[in-house]
Amino acid sequence: MILDQLKNPKFTNQLQQWNFITDQVMGGVSTGEFIIDKIDGAFCYRMIGDVSTKNNGGFIQIRAKLNPKINTKEYDGVYVKVYGNEKNYNLHLRTELTLAPWQYYSYTFATKKNWSEIRAPFEQFKKSNFYQPRSLLGQNIKSVGLVAGFDNFKSDVCLSEIGFY
Repeated sequence: MILDQLKNPKFTNQLQQWNFITDQVMGGVSTGEFIIDKIDGAFCYRMIGDVSTKNNGGFIQIRAKLNPKINTKEYDGVYVKVYGNEKNYNLHLRTELTLAPWQYYSYTFATKKNWSEIRAPFEQFKKSNFYQPRSLLGQNIKSVGLVAGFDNFKSDVCLSEIGFY
């Protein structure tokens, strides 16, 4: 299932808007922007910025809600087509059982300076908080996010397609 391949930029195929969020919502100092760009012939969402762990911060992200929600029983995982700056990035999934803003399931992946497809199996996502169920298997996913964070670095990552496999 393709969630987005920029046929209607800044909106998923479910017509949900992508939002740009930084750690400034909690007092952090990371900065950045989210733009539409074209890299090596492919249109993409480009997330660039300065990620800083100062003031208990450390992230920038683009996130979209899912409506309808996606049940993990219907797919094996999430895939993304990305182009990066050889840094690590994360996919964050939030479910009906991740109520607090700091609760999510995370999958870390490395980027290359060329287009590549990353497949993130649901069983490899790690929970962020001990109050959550250990696994997201069987849960309904309510949002998906591409996150640059948890270290001090310059973010430059492009997302040309995202979906479930």
